[in-house]
Formats: sequence, structure tokens, C-alpha cells
Amino acid sequence: MRNNEKIKYAAVTAMFAALITVTTAYIKIPAPLGYAHAGDSMIYLSASILPGPLGFLAAAIGGGLADLLAGYPQWALPTAIIKALNVLPFFLIKYFIKNRQKLEKIISLPNLLMLIPTTIVTIGGYFVANALLYDVSAAIAEILPNLVQASVGAILFVILGKSLDAVNFKSRVLSKRKEENNET
Repeated sequence: MRNNEKIKYAAVTAMFAALITVTTAYIKIPAPLGYAHAGDSMIYLSASILPGPLGFLAAAIGGGLADLLAGYPQWALPTAIIKALNVLPFFLIKYFIKNRQKLEKIISLPNLLMLIPTTIVTIGGYFVANALLYDVSAAIAEILPNLVQASVGAILFVILGKSLDAVNFKSRVLSKRKEENNET
């Protein structure tokens, strides 16, 4: 990877970490033990756009920082882990899919299908975290708010992803290699 590409990926990763932080900490719906938020949509976008390790990084930093800023420091580490794991299904589909052209767009069938396992990660991860931090009854009480959070994130992901696909965001921002190679 060339220096220009490294800088570009670092900037886009930082942008997603910031977007995840803001949409998690400040666009929220109160829940009994915390809140549901719109930040998952940004996690799904970053997972669909960035290479796996950078998607993990953006999700972990953005999610953990959001909890610190929103006044839930006890959730910073569990959230960082859970949000990084939300990227895993997207990373795996990128790794295993044979036809890479299916992933040129943000909103693609493989990425849409990954919303199912990432929702399971959110619900399961927060169930375990709630059970450890509080108790099993608290974990059960948070299943529905976590399902709502993941669903809102999925809906916003599709809307935003379609909009970004309409302007070819993924190829325009991250895939300049062809143009750069033609210039040299």
C-alpha cells in the first residue's frame, strides 16, 4: 500500500470512528440500563467500506468512546468488544466471497445478509455483558431494546448506503488506484 493510500485509509477510518461516536453518544433512545442508538448504521457502513482490520478499529474506538462521552464508562470496554465483533460478519464475507464484484457496492446482497449475524452479535454480546454487569433478568430486559437498536441501524444503513452508492462513494474515495496508475 502506498503512502497516499495509507493516509486515505487512516482518514476514512478516523471519520468513521468519529461518526460512530457521534451517532452513538448523541442520537439515542433511552433504555432501562442505558440507551439504544443510531451508531450501528455507521458501524455497518464502515464494515462495508473499510478493509476488515480498519473496520474493527473504527467500530471499537467509536463505540467505546461514545460510552465514555455519554456517561456510561462501565460499558466502554464491553461496547468496544461487541462493536468490533459487529464487523466480523462483514469481514468474513469479504474474505470468503469468490466474486469480489458483488461487494463493489455498499448495499449488496452479501452485505444485507450480514445484517442478520451482526444483529445476533449485538443481542448476544449485550446479553452477556448485561448478565455479567448486572444479572440475567436485566439481560433479558435489554433484548428488545438491543433488537430495536440493531434494526434501526440496519434501516439507516440501507438508506445511507443507497445514497452513498448513488454517488459511487466506495470507488471514488477508496479505489483511486486505477487513476493513480494511469497518471504515473
